[in-house]
Amino acid sequence: MAAKSLALFALAAVARASFPDGLKAELGKIAEEESRKYNCSISIAVRKDDESVAAAAGTVDFLTNRQAQPSDRYAWGSVTKMFTAASIMKLVSLGRLSLDDHIGPLVDPILAKMAAKDATQNFSSVEDLWGKHVAENTVRQLLAMQSAIPDFDTATPSRTGISQDPLRAELYNEPDKFWTPQALMSVPWVVGHEKDCRPFPSMPLMKFCYSSTNFMILGLVLAAQAGESTWSDFNQSAHLPVYLRERIIFANGGAPKDYGTANGYDRTSYNRPHGQTANHDNAEVKGVFAGWTASNLVADAAAVADLTWEIWGPTSSVAPKEYIDEMIPKTNAIYGLGAFNIGFQTGQKGPLGMGYGHLGATYGYQSLAGYFPELNFALTIGTNIETDTQVQPADTFCLAYNAVAGALLHKTFTCRFEAHGYYGGGCVCSEDAEIMV
Repeated sequence: MAAKSLALFALAAVARASFPDGLKAELGKIAEEESRKYNCSISIAVRKDDESVAAAAGTVDFLTNRQAQPSDRYAWGSVTKMFTAASIMKLVSLGRLSLDDHIGPLVDPILAKMAAKDATQNFSSVEDLWGKHVAENTVRQLLAMQSAIPDFDTATPSRTGISQDPLRAELYNEPDKFWTPQALMSVPWVVGHEKDCRPFPSMPLMKFCYSSTNFMILGLVLAAQAGESTWSDFNQSAHLPVYLRERIIFANGGAPKDYGTANGYDRTSYNRPHGQTANHDNAEVKGVFAGWTASNLVADAAAVADLTWEIWGPTSSVAPKEYIDEMIPKTNAIYGLGAFNIGFQTGQKGPLGMGYGHLGATYGYQSLAGYFPELNFALTIGTNIETDTQVQPADTFCLAYNAVAGALLHKTFTCRFEAHGYYGGGCVCSEDAEIMV
């Protein structure tokens, strides 16, 4: 009993500990090695209490050969969903809505107002789009990726043939077109269809039907609750802590270059002959931000680390902690409410293997943001390439997480990344002898 108490005391002390000297150099070394390995830019940031550490390396623009700085902005794709979910939980905490409310009554009024303003919008309710059954889906189902609403994203990987992605082809054919939520909800593969949400193959007890369309609908919930009459009038920044409102941008138009981001390069095999990959510079493609409240966050890695900390950390400043805790995935689940189980990618077991946040993937950019309660820190990885299996943020995360954990615990973890599967692969670690201090 005494030994257990001492162990708990030691971990509590670690949770309060500061970042050790040398961590910035170690993260810089990881960024340098990973950027060379994947021929891209890598940006890493860590936040703990009032301290932050950031490092970056690699090429952010292959035409000019501009090299990475920690201040470089990236498109964070679906990391946006984590913030959208926390914003919904803020409204739940205020009694403005319930997780078990049907989505139809929540968004039909704003859809009707939008239709009245836009003659090209041929729907004015959720039922018009998907029928009565979907209108009765709940806020909880959308947050948990368990609704019947189809995804507007058409990426369909293939191991043997050509990986198809019709929407990607349209975005690249019309790079100056910004895809509004109305347009994405109206595409033929979304409107009038329902998704048969089934259990995830590796987790048969849990349904998991990933759909970015869900989070556009949740954005309309937020806009309606803010009293707006259209999606574009909604100020997403209003839910941010004040000090982040100048550092985080929500792109409701434009292309990455308009926000001063690193150039993003599509190196996937989608719509390419079998065995070939692209190298498409998406700096001027407005479709990068298709998805609104599902995928429009722009910031440097340190700002996203701060946001991750503010959502999940001890202060939980975006929404009260007891409501944020409802977002946390169950131990053996891949997804909670607007949050992935990031612990699977740490290479650790037990408390050190607990973490939650979100993966980010959009056209030309892939990223990761997570919070780790045992050691009480947030970690973000931004990259300026998109690959078929999101391997580079997962690989960098494996090394960076264990570098931070090792520094805080005065241990050395030797880790390697084994690539496999759509979400990047696995982190395998062993503990070396304890560092003497």
